[in-house]
Amino acid sequence: MSAEKKPRQTVLDWLDERVGIKPQLNELLYHRVPRSVNPLDFLGLATLFVFINQAVTGTLLAMFYQASSKTAYQSIQYIMTKVPLGWVIRDLHYWGANAMVVLVAAHMLRGFYVGAYKKPREITWITGVVLLFITILFAFTGYLLPWDQQSYWATMVGTWMPFYTPFLGIYIAYLARGGAYISGLTLTRFYAVHMLVLPALLLIFFGIHFAMVLKNQMLIVEEAEAKPKGTKGLVTFYPYTVFQMTMLVVVVAAILLFLALSFHAPLLAPADPLNKAHYTPVPLWFFYSIYQLLKYIPPALDPLGIIGLPLVAVIVLVGLPFFDKNPRREPRRRPFAMSAAGVIVVAVLGLTYLGAEQQGVSTSGGGTTATTVVAKPTFSADIEPIFQQHCAVCHGPTTKSGGLDLTSYASIASMKVATPTNYKQALLWQKIEGVAQPRMPLGGPYLSKSTIQTIANWIAEGAPDN
Repeated sequence: MSAEKKPRQTVLDWLDERVGIKPQLNELLYHRVPRSVNPLDFLGLATLFVFINQAVTGTLLAMFYQASSKTAYQSIQYIMTKVPLGWVIRDLHYWGANAMVVLVAAHMLRGFYVGAYKKPREITWITGVVLLFITILFAFTGYLLPWDQQSYWATMVGTWMPFYTPFLGIYIAYLARGGAYISGLTLTRFYAVHMLVLPALLLIFFGIHFAMVLKNQMLIVEEAEAKPKGTKGLVTFYPYTVFQMTMLVVVVAAILLFLALSFHAPLLAPADPLNKAHYTPVPLWFFYSIYQLLKYIPPALDPLGIIGLPLVAVIVLVGLPFFDKNPRREPRRRPFAMSAAGVIVVAVLGLTYLGAEQQGVSTSGGGTTATTVVAKPTFSADIEPIFQQHCAVCHGPTTKSGGLDLTSYASIASMKVATPTNYKQALLWQKIEGVAQPRMPLGGPYLSKSTIQTIANWIAEGAPDN
């Protein structure tokens, strides 16, 4: 009497009888790989996992989001304050978007380092470059959707860049914006591209990319099979490598969850096209290097920095498999390519760091809003705009978390959070400085030292309503 088959085996037999899945599955799971696999070789898998996170959290957010200039901001507020675990879903999506940009870039750098762009992997490399640009477009189009001051003015900066393109610049910018300025039409256009166009493009190019990876096998497998020791030191892909991949995914998931629970996605005051609060436009972080570079070149060369250099970067990335004629893949056998790439990476990272510092984005535990200290601030001109920009999402006219509306002087006075003259005893100062926990704004980004000092000066002056 034959042993009863397990349900999993029965399903596999059923599929194999109809589509012939077993040979491909065995080839995938039981091919041999080196025992000492570098976890960096699985950055592509980590990126795929983060994309799945984006797809799931994005779908959940779309169930409550309303892509209208009149309702977008309120729908984000509703997600964060009313939807069960809505703030966690939004934070996971926010950090996932940033993680995808970092992971795709790191995956490409790893591919460059091991020479995975050389024959016969040219198509794999080129589709990877396309996926990098699609990922950046995902982050860029999604950034506008909260429709707050930060996202509105960052998009204004980003969509201004095409204007520097000769002949076609104004048409590209108008196509992106849906007109001369950022408006509700821009919002719906970005939402449609973010939710419909880009996912379709990503799946198409990922399918090609993954198919070419399977066709050519992983580079590490090919190198292992070419070694004279033969199969010595090799293990099967399953379970050894699958275990390593699973551990990497667990680590990435843990980091995403930690970031989501510890550092909340910002939501400033609602978008104001008139900018009555004098919000300083800040570009997206992956544009920091370009805008920082512009500070070191004459204004007449701005088109070169904004359009010329990125265009050259695109040409170099796409054409790299054809420009680099050196057949060697080992990094030490490609000194010129490795040195050039090293200089470029250091330059981009350095400019990004300097740009972050210039924009007031902390790289050492500080905060945002890079302003000079105002010695004698007034509530209407100096203090209220800070609260509008950083605190209104929780302490605004409609939210009033804890009963406090920081955009209203009457509420601040009645709640006695700004003890006149002695700012160190004021609950407001203690919260934004971190003396009293939890530090505000809750989850960050926190205020810069100069902004905190401006608020302290206002309290020291008697916290006047002026």
